Amino acid sequence: MVVAGVVASTWAIARYQPVWAMGVLLFFALLDMLLYAWMPDVLVCYRCHARYRDPQQGEAYPAFQLETSERYRQESRRLAEARDGSGARS
Repeated sequence: MVVAGVVASTWAIARYQPVWAMGVLLFFALLDMLLYAWMPDVLVCYRCHARYRDPQQGEAYPAFQLETSERYRQESRRLAEARDGSGARS
């Protein structure tokens, strides 16, 4: 969606039609807002990446933390390297 919006608005600007370019950008912004409102929330486990599409209503879950996600990703990578022996240096 982003690439299509950028290409369409750039094409309109190149043809000296700034009103159409702004219209394209506003259209894609509106489409993005509608998709955000329509798509349900999904919980994702940091460790196993399991997806829970219907979380129990009324329970508060902490917001996604990029730092926590990266820590689990690096831990998983280190464990895989240790298991395969590719992380060992001679």
